[in-house]
Parts: sequence; C-alpha cells; structure tokens
Amino acid sequence: MDVRKAEPKDIKNAVELVEQSRRQFQKFQPTFWRKAAKSGAITETFFVKLVAEPDTLFLVAVEGSQHQGFLIARKFPNPPVYDPGGDTWLIDDFCVAEPHLWRSVGEALLSHASTLIHEHGGVQIVVVSADRDLAKTEMLRRSDLTIASNWWTKPLR
Repeated sequence: MDVRKAEPKDIKNAVELVEQSRRQFQKFQPTFWRKAAKSGAITETFFVKLVAEPDTLFLVAVEGSQHQGFLIARKFPNPPVYDPGGDTWLIDDFCVAEPHLWRSVGEALLSHASTLIHEHGGVQIVVVSADRDLAKTEMLRRSDLTIASNWWTKPLR
C-alpha cells in the first residue's frame, strides 16, 4: 500500500469514498447527517481546492490501482481561551473503502498524517468521527487518541 499526497486524479475516488461514508452516517443520525442532494458535486469542487492549499494535508492510500482510503487535515484555529502550545490540525474527512480497513489503511493514513503534522509544528490533532462508526472509533483508541468532546443532537420536528 502506498500512502501519498493526493493529486487531482485522486479526487473522483475520494469523493466516491466520502459519499459512501455519508450514506452510512445518514443511517446513524438521519437529521444531523442528512446527505444533501448535490453533496458529491459540492465535495468535488471543495476537494479540488484543498489539493492545492499549502496548509492542507490531503493524503490517499492506494493498493495497486485501488483507492483504499483518504485523509484530509487542515490547520484549525485554537479557541482564544485555550493554549495547547502550538497549532491544532483538524482531520474531518477521513474515510476507508471498507470498515475492516480502519485497522490497516486507517492507521497508516493517521500515522503518516501525524508525522507530517508534527513536522509542520503541529502539537495536536482533532479527528471527527461519527458516534456509531465503531471500527473507526476502535482504530482511533488503538492509536492513542482520546475523546475531548461529544456533540449531542435532537431533531426538533
């Protein structure tokens, strides 16, 4: 498996993976994670921009010709009332092709990103994960991440 910086040719596959993830998240929380009708097209435009941003790490994991996963990390401003001692990087879009790949592909992407973020002066990462994404949660725990915050939601209809 090759973990490398994403190129424009990788965007279509990353969009397919994130759309697959969104369909699953929508089952977890139908209101909070409701997928927008044009989410794929919107994401493609956004990912094209991110590939070119200097303060964004957009990594892909490829096995042969198959895209197994991707991770996007962006510098995230620290709230003015907290001082973690340096830059925080947010990892929001982070997907693998199949849940069992979190143990290999997910860990490889996270490890590679953590090294690069540290080399860029980052002192912490914050990873977004759906509450019921159990395979990803287990990988994050095994990678020594801890829960810092939870978001609770209730549909008001």
